[in-house]
Amino acid sequence: MDTESLELLIKSGESPTLELKVAPPRSSELAERICGFANSALGGTLIIGVVDQTFEIVGVKSISEAVDNILQAARQCKPVVPLIPSQPQVVKIRDKSLVIAHIPPNNGELYQAGNVFWIKRGTHTVGMEKRELLNFVYRQGVLSWETQPVLLATLEDLDLERVRAYLEQRPSRNRQAGRLADLTRVLLTLKCAIKVGGGTEIHPTNAGMLLFGYAPQDFLTQAEIVATYYQDNLGVRRYTDRKLLVGTLAEQIDQAEEYIKLRIPVAGRVEGFHRIDEPELPLEALREAVVNAVAHRDYSIEGTAIRLFFYPDRVEVHNPGLLMPGVSLSDLQRGIAPSIPRNPVLVTILRELPGGYMERLGSGISFMLEQMSSMGKAAPQFKEQGEFVVTFPRGSSGNSDRSDRPLAAIPSHLKAEGVKEIPEVSTNTAAFVASPSEKLVPPTQAGRQALGMQYIHKYGFITNKQYRELMGVGETTAIRDLEALVEQGSLQAVGKGRSRHYTI
Repeated sequence: MDTESLELLIKSGESPTLELKVAPPRSSELAERICGFANSALGGTLIIGVVDQTFEIVGVKSISEAVDNILQAARQCKPVVPLIPSQPQVVKIRDKSLVIAHIPPNNGELYQAGNVFWIKRGTHTVGMEKRELLNFVYRQGVLSWETQPVLLATLEDLDLERVRAYLEQRPSRNRQAGRLADLTRVLLTLKCAIKVGGGTEIHPTNAGMLLFGYAPQDFLTQAEIVATYYQDNLGVRRYTDRKLLVGTLAEQIDQAEEYIKLRIPVAGRVEGFHRIDEPELPLEALREAVVNAVAHRDYSIEGTAIRLFFYPDRVEVHNPGLLMPGVSLSDLQRGIAPSIPRNPVLVTILRELPGGYMERLGSGISFMLEQMSSMGKAAPQFKEQGEFVVTFPRGSSGNSDRSDRPLAAIPSHLKAEGVKEIPEVSTNTAAFVASPSEKLVPPTQAGRQALGMQYIHKYGFITNKQYRELMGVGETTAIRDLEALVEQGSLQAVGKGRSRHYTI
């Protein structure tokens, strides 16, 4: 990171991914801070030699002591937290030496310091609550969310006729028709039901409710798809159409397929005496992205649905949760990532349901890449930004990669004198702000919101503080701008107080 970018980063102030210290604290406290970053999806950066309230760069008195303290604190964490690079960096700004440590995003390990599992919540480092610990181990596949009981439901909340129809069409079950009478036993075997209370009670599992429930969303409100259609590339203007897709997972997939067909235009071409209708994007590839999201999402994340966005220049599928450990984005983009299902019960039963929902198990990504290429389209893009996002560009394969440039230019009529496009700052904190001499001050609320949406599309989220720094506005204006986007459905607010942030 160059010194100019570092100064911009410091001026943006502390955030969930940045901590400033005027001097090295005691090693136990430093271990807590490092552990908090290490357990977070985005990791973070620790800078020593800066006053955290005023952002004044004062430098460190002893470089060697600061470096040793950081390394000792990282070793105090269990397991030891790796730094990238392995040694803290020393950077000079105006003859003041700063010591910088980069903690990488969480890699699947659960770190503790002082017998406490720490996490970043806004700008604070706090001990994980029981629910957060459970969610963490669910995300890593250590515990199975799908086989946990739905304690508020009974087997009467499952559509047993749907279960029977599923069993009757399974070739392996046709020879055992007599066993279908005991559906309770079958549900237990399929892990769609579970005994609790010492075996005295039987409840549906989360998987059973999602696959066979009469009304799954009565118990699992996060298990839905929200499909939204915009007429602008950033989603600043209120959506034109929004549809909530609910029901069992199979029903949600079918509804999503119909919505995709409705929103993807079809053009006709003539070959000989025949007219051939061809959709703008390969419908099967879009359906496959939805199927993957439904089957592999992290359902332990409450309050967040799968989101399907239609923009004039692209279609996006937002899937709550990150990739499973052992699956990398680079391998995914090349179509060679291993198949590691997060929800094996859901995957198995979806594969066996009529409708071909999981017929490309293990090859869905390769299929999407091949389908887009066969139509002369740019390859779909895969990224993690607090969740997993698949983007299908609507342009041809000759267009440049969207991830290397802003999603959309701010219209010239929204720019005041001296306003420029969002500058790029290469940091793992996703921070970019204007320098004091180049304040980004769009003259209208719409202009600020467009710039803010561009930031969110690139980095996944924005905080009130980041918005204020980016726009050069006060807290009241920032709240008004962001909450207006929440009210019209363009953004959703996550968290409260200083940890509140905004995402698509």
